Amino acid sequence: MTSLPATLLIGLLIGGTTQNAAATQEANKAAQANPMARVVFVKLDDISNDHSVIKVSPGETVRFVVKNEGSYLHEFNIGTAVEQLEHQREMVGLFKSGILTPTGFSDKIVWRERSGMGDSNPPGIPEVIRATHTDANAIMIEPGTTKELVWTFNQQGALDFACTLPGHYQAGERGRFAGV
Repeated sequence: MTSLPATLLIGLLIGGTTQNAAATQEANKAAQANPMARVVFVKLDDISNDHSVIKVSPGETVRFVVKNEGSYLHEFNIGTAVEQLEHQREMVGLFKSGILTPTGFSDKIVWRERSGMGDSNPPGIPEVIRATHTDANAIMIEPGTTKELVWTFNQQGALDFACTLPGHYQAGERGRFAGV
């Protein structure tokens, strides 16, 4: 049986998460593909992109078509300077763990214990963990591929776009949005 304080705490945590998620979506959300949206083509190469500034209007929906012509994995990430820094830290962790490589995602094999089998050869049951990237404000683009991101500029204030993979941002693979 759950105590009343624990039930209240769980309710506050779930309710707070829902409110934060709704506020974030209202502030600046990824929009559904809109046939009337302006299309901006972005070309990524090894540690560079072909835009330093992209002009947008408040409330405008833009469909970014991002092509990776380089030989390395890249990301197209939309966010504030603080969000870009936080995401860079996350990307470093994914590289250190082996989930990301310089050219793409890496499948990871995890061995699950074989309970009741009585032997240790093989060490367990293998499970393949496939990495995914599901941030609403970013896309990962593997070498030679093209992906799209649709974004509505509802948030006032400075927004940037960048590749937050280790070293890419620092090498200048970034830009800013003007007009919001």
